Amino acid sequence: MAEMYEHKEPDDSEEETFGGQRLAERHPRPLHSLRSLSECLTWGPLLLLLLLFVSLGFFTLQLTTLVQVSRIQCLQRDSGDRENNSLDKWLDTRFRSLTEVAEKQMQSNLEKILQRLTRMNATLAGLCHPCPQNWEFFDGSCYFFSWTQSDWRSAVSACLLIGAHLVIIESTEEEKFLNFWYPRNNKPTWIGLSDHHSEGSWRWVDDSPVQLSFWKKGEPNNHGDEDCVELHNDGWNDGRCVTENPWICEKPSVPCPVL
Repeated sequence: MAEMYEHKEPDDSEEETFGGQRLAERHPRPLHSLRSLSECLTWGPLLLLLLLFVSLGFFTLQLTTLVQVSRIQCLQRDSGDRENNSLDKWLDTRFRSLTEVAEKQMQSNLEKILQRLTRMNATLAGLCHPCPQNWEFFDGSCYFFSWTQSDWRSAVSACLLIGAHLVIIESTEEEKFLNFWYPRNNKPTWIGLSDHHSEGSWRWVDDSPVQLSFWKKGEPNNHGDEDCVELHNDGWNDGRCVTENPWICEKPSVPCPVL
């Protein structure tokens, strides 16, 4: 057995043999190991650096993509807002335009209706006679100017016989109308005012007190038992009730139908 297997002490080659055949080296050569270590130390950092650059590139790509997506979304929102604002403005303008057209049309129709009503009222006024014949119309009342003369009490009775009363003056316009109406012919004329019931207490024939007066300067003066009132061109005068003067009767007018 000793012949078939011989063991040599380790030498520089450190080889083992079996039956005259070389088996393998027990230890690698130091030079080869140092070369492998040097290669690892050289390529390792390079691979790490390459991996770092790849990672940074990928991260940069992702970040750029996110920024672009965000910008696109913002642009889309802005575009949508502009479109909505444009639509709102268009709708508002359209609504205003339609409203103006409708208002103008309505105004035109109302004017036409009013014109027709005015013509119809004028026609009816021509057919309608608010006052009897020989009476004068003013502000909703009819007035009769007598051509004859009588004392104040007889004038009161004459007006009652025709469904009226001796005139009661209630406004400046009515005073002017009566004062300058041509049938008076500038003569003193009886009106429905007196104080014969109580001296100094002037009341109308309907027993209402005087609210508005048009006395002449210095009147009333009750000179010679003057208890009844005459209408003169320059105002009222208290006169003797037995004096004979023309008179004015008043009654409400008959309203004409209005459409």
